[in-house]
Amino acid sequence: MLPGGRRIPDQGDGTGKRLRRGPLAYHCAAEPRRHGRLRGHLLRRRRGGCGARHPNHCEAEASAYAPSTAIAPGAIGTRYHLHLRLGDGHIPGQSQLFNNHIPLDPELDEAIAITKTAALVNVSRGDLVPYVITVRNTLDAELYQMSIVDTLPPGFKYVEGSARMDGHEAEPSVEGRQLTWDRLDVAIDGEHRLELLAIVGAGVSEGTYVNRAQAFNAQTGEPLSNEATASVRVVPDPTFDCTDIIGKVFDDANMNGRQDPDEPGIAGVRIISARGLIATTDQHGRFHITCAAVPDEDRGSNFILKLDDRSLPSGYRVTTENPLVLRATRGKMIRFNFGATLHRVIGLSVAEEVFEPGSTEIRQQWESRLDLLLEELGKSPSILRINYLAEIEDPALVRRRINAIRREVTRRWEEQECCLELTIETEVFWRRGEPPQRRGRR
Repeated sequence: MLPGGRRIPDQGDGTGKRLRRGPLAYHCAAEPRRHGRLRGHLLRRRRGGCGARHPNHCEAEASAYAPSTAIAPGAIGTRYHLHLRLGDGHIPGQSQLFNNHIPLDPELDEAIAITKTAALVNVSRGDLVPYVITVRNTLDAELYQMSIVDTLPPGFKYVEGSARMDGHEAEPSVEGRQLTWDRLDVAIDGEHRLELLAIVGAGVSEGTYVNRAQAFNAQTGEPLSNEATASVRVVPDPTFDCTDIIGKVFDDANMNGRQDPDEPGIAGVRIISARGLIATTDQHGRFHITCAAVPDEDRGSNFILKLDDRSLPSGYRVTTENPLVLRATRGKMIRFNFGATLHRVIGLSVAEEVFEPGSTEIRQQWESRLDLLLEELGKSPSILRINYLAEIEDPALVRRRINAIRREVTRRWEEQECCLELTIETEVFWRRGEPPQRRGRR
């Protein structure tokens, strides 16, 4: 017997012998019948009766010692009786059974060390994924009749003719997503390397997919190894799933929001997406972003771009919608165009003397200046820049005075119902470099 294991369950196909316990051996009655086919992991029973028949006993094998694990299953020296019948008979030649070395299956949950790897991390639909499975015997005995079962992820399919076992063709039996290689033997410290290809199906959605492999006992179906896994991530295809962005920043001289034949592009302007992607226009004002987004497969997605007006040439202002939102469809290109033009900048400088002391009311002698300002603004699109030159005033009062002038100019501009757009900017300059409160705290 091979110690250190568990008993193999009776298969009901034994020799029909009777057995009772004797002082040194098994006492048998009844004629031996043909042996069954039950096999252990390490040894295999052979057909036939006694190896040596004597007047009062039967020897299953000639040797009193258990066969070495180096002997292959089914070879000479591995005969044994498993199914015996208990009785009191003393039939000559069958009274006792000697040298009946019954093999016991050891616990083989970790007899095989198995690993699985994928050559690719990111794949797209239609790509071929190379997998490698490596199995290694960790026992001090040879293992026979082993099988490797590989389960492909949903939507993946085995490429027929691609499997190689240690460099030789080794086609598996295929049943759905399960691939099986049977009748494998592994020597002591032996190793097998199994390579195969799988193709990603057209219906596979984006995400992570896990391939699983495990070694089993081909006779009992019990696992011989851990479960090895290899993961790949299905990502959008750059050609068929991504949305590319192209566009242009142009000098919109007539401010109609469209690029006319005589309106050139503007170079060196930055375009920024909500995800932080940045593009800079070339010498012709053109830009593009490759695979800027992967829109929703069913209904598409919105995509937003903003022109960084700080990167425009001095005096230029955007004349089109900014930021701009367009609808993106998977696999289709979309175009973003931005217009900008050179605006007139008209400066309006004010100081404390323009207002009544301690208030935001404009003194009467300066009221007529506002009418002249509006007349100049109405000649062409302009930017009004209000500059306040402060000295010792309260900063809060300065802010209220600037806002008061801004509101008054805006009110009078709207009353004229002019078709031109007016942009107002404000700045504060302190004669002494900073507000008086800060100097006091020092």
